[in-house]
Amino acid sequence: MIVLPIVLLSTIYDNLILWGGRFIGEGELLETLSQVRYLLHYLVIPLFIVVAIELAYRSQAKWATKWVRVFSWLLAFGLSAFDVIRNFIGLTLKPEIFANVLRYVSVEPQIPIITIIVNLFVLAVGIGIWVRTKNWRWLFIGSVVALIGNALPSSQFGTLPGSASEAVLALSLLLTQYNFEDVEGFEKEEQLQDLTGSFASITAPEGWEETNYSGYQIFVKEEEEYTIYQTGTHQEGDFVRIYVPEKPYEENGKVKVITYLHGFALCMPKFYERHLEELAKQGYYIFFPDYQKSDYPNFPKDTETYSDNRTLRATFRYWLFDVGVLLITLILRQKINTKELKKLIEDGILVALRFILGTLFFVVVINIVFLFNREYGKNLISMITTVIASLRSAPIEWLKQSVETTEIGWEKLCEYSKQVDKDDLNLSKKEVDFYVFGHSLGGLLALSWPYYLQQNKDPKLEKFYPKQIMTADPAPNTIMGIPTIAVWVLGIFRFPFATQPLKIEETGKSLNVPVAILHGNSDKIVKPTEWVKPPFSQEKGAFFNIISTDKKIYFSLSNKEEKLTADHNQSVTNTTYYGDGFMENFGGDKDGPNAYNFEYIWPALKAVINRNVQPHQLEEDGFELKELEVVENEPIVSKSFWSFLNFG
Repeated sequence: MIVLPIVLLSTIYDNLILWGGRFIGEGELLETLSQVRYLLHYLVIPLFIVVAIELAYRSQAKWATKWVRVFSWLLAFGLSAFDVIRNFIGLTLKPEIFANVLRYVSVEPQIPIITIIVNLFVLAVGIGIWVRTKNWRWLFIGSVVALIGNALPSSQFGTLPGSASEAVLALSLLLTQYNFEDVEGFEKEEQLQDLTGSFASITAPEGWEETNYSGYQIFVKEEEEYTIYQTGTHQEGDFVRIYVPEKPYEENGKVKVITYLHGFALCMPKFYERHLEELAKQGYYIFFPDYQKSDYPNFPKDTETYSDNRTLRATFRYWLFDVGVLLITLILRQKINTKELKKLIEDGILVALRFILGTLFFVVVINIVFLFNREYGKNLISMITTVIASLRSAPIEWLKQSVETTEIGWEKLCEYSKQVDKDDLNLSKKEVDFYVFGHSLGGLLALSWPYYLQQNKDPKLEKFYPKQIMTADPAPNTIMGIPTIAVWVLGIFRFPFATQPLKIEETGKSLNVPVAILHGNSDKIVKPTEWVKPPFSQEKGAFFNIISTDKKIYFSLSNKEEKLTADHNQSVTNTTYYGDGFMENFGGDKDGPNAYNFEYIWPALKAVINRNVQPHQLEEDGFELKELEVVENEPIVSKSFWSFLNFG
């Protein structure tokens, strides 16, 4: 089916030259470009025969034997050669203005004989497929449209009918192929693994044990000081990893529980793993839910090389499949065994079509960027699919997922601990000191946690009312950092992500617990001025939407000499899953924790949890940076490069 993208690219070139005629102007350059336009048409159109015969073969046409399929290529090349010799060699063009479009056309009017022959052949195949399947008539309809469009004289109707009809024919061929792919029994993850080669299996990898409990498939990994429990998948949006300490830290008979909320599209524990491990070693119970749907591997490889990652071709094939399936499901009413597609149908055709158009727009932009910088392509599809899936979700749903995952996870953990003979923990009888930590978008969700609990009064959630909340580089609203034009486009297509944003100016009214915000002064995604405006400004900033009387925001500065940048991802510990070039523009790249982690984020959270230090007391507690020593070969930074500002 690689023929179809070739045809579409040819059509894009055709229309690009027509559109650019008035800017290029009459002359040799436009004439040469127009000759290429004619040549592409002669070379490409006969290839439809190859596709049609392959579809006949898939529809179990007895005449579509192996030799016929091979001969189809020879026939296509032969017709292309005939068209080139008959119509292109010696082609003379003249300038002409039609519908205010400057274009070069043949001096001698040409009847598109080969194009019509190809259309008739595909039409015959379409009729055969319709007869054999008794219900698939769309290739026949596409062929009829193409035949009519190409039969219309361009001298009277211009090139639009011909180009549009070829696009319709290409679409009908594409949909027909997917109709024969047995999508009814299709398993999404297995298909993506076939396409990309980089999906992780649900089978437990080395070092993990698999078990089933209370309807959940659970993976367990024993570490020296803690045990990891993992269930769910990123693809289904129910992934959660729980770190259970071997020796829980208790204070006044209460254990410490933290829900750790990731940044936008940074859904894997891998991005924060060193911090999660450090917290578990301190004796805390850590919940890491993936509140967004994505196609991240559930067990990523320890090392990622470019050869392991999905290429542009795989990315294109993935989205070609997804958009094709959506079109079949929503327009042609073919049943697909996919939860998301069923939900789209329930939402309505117009909603689904907006989703398709928005998806196509986004994918085109991403692939254009990829063409200019291949380093951006490292695992980029994981980011793309997360963004696309997120567009259909209202951010309040992510907050709901985070809260409910914590409550259900704790309940199941209490039950499970008894089953595996860990009654000495008596988790079900323990009281909980609960905290929320979040980075970036996860920071906004953390700050909105009390808002959700107040809106959804549930006795089961009372124990998960946070004692304190700490965030790193949080966003004041869910569309922060997204280009204005992107928000505008998303709004046109009425995506819930853009139309139902979560904002601190609303959720901050319920935020009446102690709050500490740790922010990087060089954060380009969520600029410090979003939280605190300069003194000469008449506005105060988002920080003052928080009603808590015990709140403080700290700003860290960069140290260029030590190659330390107080960027958006200063709390992240590893971004090597993506390319450095991409992550530099997505908050900052890292290959491990640095001084910002060891001497800024981690000590502050530990002080809050271990010693109940209030936000305004952090610097008095010795939180401000001392003269640092090298920690695990990490850079040295001096106190003069840090600034702690008290706003409250």
